Amino acid sequence: MSVMESSNSQTLTSQPAMANSAASTLYPKITTHINEVVAILRKANCDAGNPEKNVILDPIPIVGTVKLHGTHADMLIYSDNRIVFQSRGVVGLQPTKDNAGFAAAMSPKTKALLRLRDLFTACYTQLDPDTPIDPTHPVLIAGEWIGEKIQKDVAITHLSKRFVIISININGQWQKDSDYSAIALPNHAIYNISRAGVFNHILYPENIQHTANELEALAEEVAKHCPFAATFNLAGEGEGIVWKPAFAPHNANPALWFKTKGGRFKPTFAPAPRQSSEHAQQMRKAAAAVARIWTSQQRLEQGLEYLTERHVQRNLQGLGAFLKWVQNDVLVEEKGCINEHGVDVQTLKIEIAKIAKTWYLERMEG
Repeated sequence: MSVMESSNSQTLTSQPAMANSAASTLYPKITTHINEVVAILRKANCDAGNPEKNVILDPIPIVGTVKLHGTHADMLIYSDNRIVFQSRGVVGLQPTKDNAGFAAAMSPKTKALLRLRDLFTACYTQLDPDTPIDPTHPVLIAGEWIGEKIQKDVAITHLSKRFVIISININGQWQKDSDYSAIALPNHAIYNISRAGVFNHILYPENIQHTANELEALAEEVAKHCPFAATFNLAGEGEGIVWKPAFAPHNANPALWFKTKGGRFKPTFAPAPRQSSEHAQQMRKAAAAVARIWTSQQRLEQGLEYLTERHVQRNLQGLGAFLKWVQNDVLVEEKGCINEHGVDVQTLKIEIAKIAKTWYLERMEG
């Protein structure tokens, strides 16, 4: 059930955050690799006096919410009532320098957004009355901007544009989603991802494949029938599920969040390349093999979205920024596999660039 609020709109001009806070406010990247999460947990629980000792981890309850196929968007609301809009990579969006119309749609809603912040801080204070709100930190309301003309070929594209809250950060800490699941302002096209329900499951660190198989089956169901769209009486495809540990302190750590995707969004995991190769040709072939898998259609499309966010034209001048983004995205998301199997990074970047460049030139504008 949502906390609903209606109010008159006022015009707001978003202002960029201070440079030293920009990096810290950007939404964290979430891995698709459960083994990376388990590796972090294992390292955190290792015996400092005997780091070589094998750590046996207990099963961990996890909670999943529907992953929406839109474009990421955040609202940073400060104690002095400044409101800053940002995308995944750009702080200080403006109606004249926007991402899919997010800032333009939210800028006139000043009064409603301040009320939204107050709802979150009131809930926080009720849950933890002994911890004051730190005015140096904004309330960061992270979400997905979805609806018509933002993405394509999923059920939610048939909705009018709207903002869906997916995570809350107060006092510089990510909060437990379930504590704030009732907060939304549907009269202002602001919803909460919890309206689609949640998935409760168990992460078995000592049996990662078993966990992956079960979670992928759930993601496939979401991909076939989007639960969020269904709450608006729409049938059609979804994308997947985002998983977080159910309890503190792990649920506040984005390094332990992960996502599972289904249908056409399901990532293809590269097999382990040959190790200890003494020949450059073999190294190149190994890098080329994983590059073909990791430089996927979806990742390349996300690279174009990045250019749009940054208002970089899709021409020859934009090629360098596009290639750099795709290469970096692979290196970050596949870091665990790259390190584990000794993939040569420079060779991998060259092979990624070959694929991405050809794809980009075929879609270049002007």
